[in-house]
Amino acid sequence: MKGTVRATFAVALFTLLIPVAASAQDGKLNLSFLDRLAERAKEKQEVTLDESMLKSVAPSLVRPGPKAEAAKQVLSGLKGVYVRNYEFDNDKAYSMDDIAAIRKQLSAPGWVKIVSNEEKGKGPNDWELQEIYLFKQQDGKPGGLVILNAEPGELSVVNIVVTVAHADLDGFGGILGIPHNVGNSLGK
Repeated sequence: MKGTVRATFAVALFTLLIPVAASAQDGKLNLSFLDRLAERAKEKQEVTLDESMLKSVAPSLVRPGPKAEAAKQVLSGLKGVYVRNYEFDNDKAYSMDDIAAIRKQLSAPGWVKIVSNEEKGKGPNDWELQEIYLFKQQDGKPGGLVILNAEPGELSVVNIVVTVAHADLDGFGGILGIPHNVGNSLGK
């Protein structure tokens, strides 16, 4: 009887956790573990704009003109913008384990690395890493973007959560310094 109760409890728990796991894969990373680095940083920039905040500021980002409606449509597809940028006095203020924790999230289904640049110099503290990842939802539409930039004494993570097709990004062309035909350059 005890085994049956345990099995039933395990199945119920598993069933309850499925929606949580599924909702976690919407293009948004969990960056909360980086909060401890903020305490050590000599400089920090943190941006946390969820969907409700974006909806409130989006109208002020669009200038009147021929592309205003297209830009509004693209902005309506933004679900979140999350930035963590830290600069430290100590080159070893964070470890490769911190980068590995980010990369682990980016190894989940749907994430694809589209840019990888690693430079190593002669010394142990002479290196740089840049990576860009795209998240594709199950329907094939983009769901997010992550830019990871790391070097000794500095770590930057940008996570943009979006539900808009690449082609629709052309609505941003010429706005906020974004080049024309940006959607076509990313592919459809």
